[in-house]
Amino acid sequence: MSGSAERSGVIMLSMSAVLSVVGVVLLWPDMSGRHSAPAARPPAATATPTPTPTSSEPPPTPKPRPKPTASTPSPSATHPKDGDPLAGDISDAVLQHALEQSRQANVPPTLEKRLVDLGGKVLLADVTGKSRKEYPDYFKGQPATDIWLKCHIRAGVAERYENRSDAVLVHLVWAGTSPEGERDERRPATVFLVRDVDGKWAPRPLSEEEG
Repeated sequence: MSGSAERSGVIMLSMSAVLSVVGVVLLWPDMSGRHSAPAARPPAATATPTPTPTSSEPPPTPKPRPKPTASTPSPSATHPKDGDPLAGDISDAVLQHALEQSRQANVPPTLEKRLVDLGGKVLLADVTGKSRKEYPDYFKGQPATDIWLKCHIRAGVAERYENRSDAVLVHLVWAGTSPEGERDERRPATVFLVRDVDGKWAPRPLSEEEG
């Protein structure tokens, strides 16, 4: 009996040892997990920025700048119905240009200016009756037959008379109010000038030269 009891005690001790080992093996994962570092998490995927949707509407079209319109021509630039470029109201500059295009530019510009000024003074003395005494050989003391008022020279050119160096024709356009009170803005006139032996220019009636 004693032998059986000893064998039973040994068996019990052996089974206890086996169970202890089994318990340690079963508990090992938890024990090891308590002291191990947590497993690294996979890096979070970087979010790809979503492109901002553009507006489907086209950009506003800039308003076109207004095209410059031709200004209404002034009366000086209008062409008359009858086709005469010098009919109607025109500027002094247009008159001057027309005169320059109609004559021969055979007088030096500096001399021409002097002769046009002289011709204009002679003409105004003739139509207004003023300053006639400055040209006694031309007017011969005769008063003006018709007195014009508010007169002025609008344009003038000079050209040689029959290609002579001592004689010129001064073509003028002038404006004034007639003795009847009618205003005329464009009256043509021609003054004949001759240079004497002293080099002085003076008016002379063209009829005398042609006669």
